[in-house]
Amino acid sequence: MRSSALAALLITVALATTACDSAPPADTKPLGNVTAKPQECGLISRQAITRATGLHDFLATGSRPGDPFSRCIVRKLQNDEIGAELSITLDNPSALSLAELEGTKKADHGVDLPADIGPGFTAQFEGKHGLSTYANAWTPDARRLLTIWITPGAPGRDHRADAIEFVRQLKPILLSPSK
Repeated sequence: MRSSALAALLITVALATTACDSAPPADTKPLGNVTAKPQECGLISRQAITRATGLHDFLATGSRPGDPFSRCIVRKLQNDEIGAELSITLDNPSALSLAELEGTKKADHGVDLPADIGPGFTAQFEGKHGLSTYANAWTPDARRLLTIWITPGAPGRDHRADAIEFVRQLKPILLSPSK
């Protein structure tokens, strides 16, 4: 009798420990339309931000609706730390030359963006809060630069794929010849 009560107690403790340790399942759905409404910073889909970062409550600052897009910086709400969970910036003009961009790609062991997207690369490195991922894309003359940072990103997601998808959808809007 006593051993069966002890076994039941051990099973209960093991189940309770497992339930507390299990993380919610990763969101592996595609980002979807990264400019769908509702939007933050006048351009970036709130849903895409949530999927890429895993944050439901966040503060997005940057460009205002109706103004030309220059940046969107996403931080955790009520976080005193400096740094962003997601950063999307457009440098027009770019402060970096083509040679500097290529040097950064080499130094960070960057991987070229898919050929259909055009010039640019993605890179990943271990940062203070985990794996950091970024993508740089630029115009053929390197005069304008689009940069996406995901730091560290939602658990279980392919952050490189998310950064590439942001670039794929934003590049025609932000780096087209008429911009």
